[in-house]
Amino acid sequence: MDTLYRMKDNRLVKEVMFGMMEGQMRRGRPCRERLDDIKEWCGEEIQTLNIKAKDRDMWRTVVKTALDTYRSYRR
Repeated sequence: MDTLYRMKDNRLVKEVMFGMMEGQMRRGRPCRERLDDIKEWCGEEIQTLNIKAKDRDMWRTVVKTALDTYRSYRR
């Protein structure tokens, strides 16, 4: 994930991961997205994580915290 954050904004992969799709939403409850899980595990917004991902040491701490949170949910 940190690799995506450090990419230039014009990369297609980054646009697909963080961009919005055109069209209308389907009826019913929206599907859970990967970024929703990441926000929940880290306890922070994606914009904040984007800034932290640019510093490898800070990102390492964020990932460790997220893994601990994820593991506690699985128990």
